[in-house]
Amino acid sequence: MDCRQISEKEIEAILLNGTINYKKSSLQVADCQKKYAVEGITDDQQRVSIIFAPCADEVTVVTCIDLGKEWVCNCQ
Repeated sequence: MDCRQISEKEIEAILLNGTINYKKSSLQVADCQKKYAVEGITDDQQRVSIIFAPCADEVTVVTCIDLGKEWVCNCQ
């Protein structure tokens, strides 16, 4: 998230208001292995795709991708 300059607030907004891209999602698996690719536009106009993995009462962010820009990341 830091590498791509996407805030937690923006992640939450995409989760609530984004659109599921079913072609990029993995839904034909067990419940805790499902992954949803949710796409939308952030407050600062980044077009993003965020992969969410829900399990029980938690949702994990697997990755977030800026669809309009390649960011150089040296995260470890």
